[in-house]
Amino acid sequence: MRYISVILMAMLGTISPAMAMGDEHHDHPQNGVVIEKTVRVSGTVKSIAQNHETLRIFHDPIPELKWPAMNMEFEVIDHELTHSLAVGDRVNFEFIQKEGKNIIVKMAK
Repeated sequence: MRYISVILMAMLGTISPAMAMGDEHHDHPQNGVVIEKTVRVSGTVKSIAQNHETLRIFHDPIPELKWPAMNMEFEVIDHELTHSLAVGDRVNFEFIQKEGKNIIVKMAK
């Protein structure tokens, strides 16, 4: 009886046909939600934008991205992260890559 209910639900569109057949494995984002991978790295603050929206950081190598150590600009998701910083501070931070931008989501001295 349960099997018939599942088939009827699939036919009515309330569940997917794959779920009706017992295949609940999903290896792709659902409902258009994209999950960005967080990258952790350390670096030295080289400049802070006056509006606190961006930082220039000389970061350590990032093997997972195959990036050497380099000086680059990062956007900041929360400007409060930058208010306690000064040029020359050594920081540990996490960033995501989204729409061609590198966005810091977490940071600590």
